[in-house]
Amino acid sequence: MLYPFLFFAGIAGALQALLTPNLVYGFPHFRFFHFFIAHGAIVLASLYMTWIEGYRPNWKSIVWAMLLLNIFAGAVGVVDYLIGANYMFLTHKPDTTSLLDLLGPYPYYLLVEEGIALFMFIMMYVIFFLIPDKIRRHSRSRKGVRS
Repeated sequence: MLYPFLFFAGIAGALQALLTPNLVYGFPHFRFFHFFIAHGAIVLASLYMTWIEGYRPNWKSIVWAMLLLNIFAGAVGVVDYLIGANYMFLTHKPDTTSLLDLLGPYPYYLLVEEGIALFMFIMMYVIFFLIPDKIRRHSRSRKGVRS
C-alpha cells in the first residue's frame, strides 16, 4: 500500500529537492552530503521497487498517493506549528530564492503545488508505465505479424 506513495510522492518530491536544494551548509559539510544521499536514496529505492521487485502502480494509485500526501502534509503541518519548523515549506517559503517564488504568496502556493504534484504523478505514470506498455504491446503485435 505504501509503494504508490513512495513511487509518486517520493520520486517527485526528492527530485524537486535535488534540483532546487535549500541548504544552509555547503560542500564539503556533512549536511551537504547527507541531503543529497538521503534524497537520492528515496529515488533509488522507488526505482528498485519498480524495476527489480516488479511493483507497478495503476491509475487508482495516483489518487491514493495524493490522498496520503495530503494526510502526511497535514501531520507535518501540525508538527511545524508545534515546534516552529517549516518542513515541506508548509508554513512559509524558504528564505532563499526558489521555484516556490513563482507560485504566488502563502498559502496560495500550496494549492498550486497540489496541481503540480497531480500533474507530475500523472506524467510519471505515463512515462514509466503507459508508454512502455504500449511500446511492448506494439512490439509483440509486430512480431506476431512477421511470424
